[in-house]
Amino acid sequence: MDSRPPIPADIRRRVLVEAGHRCAIPTCRYIEVDVHHVIPWAQCQAHEYDNLIALCPNCHRRADRGEIDRKALRLYKVNLRFIHDKYSQLEMDILFELAGAPVNAAIQWPPANNILLKRSLESGLLGLAQNPNGSVVVMGMQASPNNLFITDKGREYVADLGLHEL
Repeated sequence: MDSRPPIPADIRRRVLVEAGHRCAIPTCRYIEVDVHHVIPWAQCQAHEYDNLIALCPNCHRRADRGEIDRKALRLYKVNLRFIHDKYSQLEMDILFELAGAPVNAAIQWPPANNILLKRSLESGLLGLAQNPNGSVVVMGMQASPNNLFITDKGREYVADLGLHEL
């Protein structure tokens, strides 16, 4: 008997909506779907959105048997993100630029423009650090730039895309 808790309804809904309530594999797209753990439940013991993907029962069994590997499943999930324009072109350009830079590289970023990176900042792909030289405030608004950097999660995301050499 399976004693694992059910996938929380809000996470399950996000996974299903992400895939359009169809199998995430573009050559399949069957409409009866399960929610599959990319890293098996037995190993991760968690229901995390980034580790879940919608698969039809056939593709689910194939994934469980290793016929569809984890890297392919992650790429299918990433492709779904592109379909839904999760990140803007600017965000993707910055991610690729910083992924190709040395590990501790950062670019200066004006705080007033943070809204342009909202999704990648909230997802934890990019991070902001206050400029070590301090902050200049003009008429109540921070005028000096922050340092924008790519996080480890951001580097993994770019690497999973398979489109950029790190």
